[in-house]
Amino acid sequence: MTVLVAASVLSAPAAIAAPELPAISPTLSSYQECRTGSTVDTTEKPWAQAQLQPERAWEHGNGSGVTVAVVGSGVDATSPALAGRVSGAGPDCVGYGTFVAGIIAAAPHPGGGFAGVAPGARILAVRATDDRGNATADGLANGIRSAVAGGARVISVAAAATGPSESLAAAVRDAAAAGAVVVAPASAGERDDVVPAFPAAYPEVLSVAATSPNGAPVRTAQPQIKVDVAAPGAAMTGIGPRGGGLFISGGDAVAAAQVSGTAALVLSYRPHLTGAELARRLRDTAYPPPGGAPNPLLGSGIVDPAAAVTAELPAAGGKPPANPAAVHMPPPTDPTPTITAAVVAIAAALVIGTAAALAVVIPRGRKRRWRPAS
Repeated sequence: MTVLVAASVLSAPAAIAAPELPAISPTLSSYQECRTGSTVDTTEKPWAQAQLQPERAWEHGNGSGVTVAVVGSGVDATSPALAGRVSGAGPDCVGYGTFVAGIIAAAPHPGGGFAGVAPGARILAVRATDDRGNATADGLANGIRSAVAGGARVISVAAAATGPSESLAAAVRDAAAAGAVVVAPASAGERDDVVPAFPAAYPEVLSVAATSPNGAPVRTAQPQIKVDVAAPGAAMTGIGPRGGGLFISGGDAVAAAQVSGTAALVLSYRPHLTGAELARRLRDTAYPPPGGAPNPLLGSGIVDPAAAVTAELPAAGGKPPANPAAVHMPPPTDPTPTITAAVVAIAAALVIGTAAALAVVIPRGRKRRWRPAS
């Protein structure tokens, strides 16, 4: 057992009934109509929020002053959670771009429950797919260039291409040169057809893989796929198009949205970071994978919003701090209901082995060499 498992156990939701939310998929089939609005609402906190606890960073910065571009199917700004903070809003037939935007920057629900990672951030909506949500490398390249031109410091790619193109590679290089961080889903496809996704496969891009409530990767057979960092991305609650109701969705692009929101939190507190410094901070403050060594399915580990904002890291190539502090770990949270039966089952399984997990938490913490800023 590891710190990752312990953190997940401490914040895992209990098996309590919850409203059934309509699903949003990354694409629509040819016979599907545009996504209809949801009429379902809940004030229960989603499992990913209970696990990551981004609100612990909000006293330092909530994303205010930072623009995050969402490159995908578009962003419908009719949800009150994004009111007044979306540029370039328009129709989103698929709804996935809107869902991703909400994961990044949705305002807290008035009665509690779902909130975006960086509720003070602004969203720049960049349409880069067709009306079914299908993307091409050249279309994503144009979207990334539009995001840079629009002043985005963080570019969250909510779609993926399954092959490279010189125009996409050049757009990524130019974005990095402009000081922006491009965050993108590590993989594309389903089940046995999972393949590396572009632009995430390029070295300049922060590639993100999705995890389940127990901290394990959602994908289990992608060792050839580049993963820099991981984040929650299964059975996620969020907003969608055409109104203020809630939906459920997931995937590597949703995980990438969690990382993009964390990047906005960091920049609102540390606006002078370069793109390379920001990417390094997100990797270096992540919860380490099991065993503490890089994992091809998890990269550096699961993103940690509070640590990414507050940790004092050594300069590149420098020595670590002389007096290391204990590893950041969220305290136990109140149990929250699940969204699907799958999440319930996973969370219940985590209870087994809690004692063993806690036995290694403190030793692991002494090995971490960063401390909260004052």
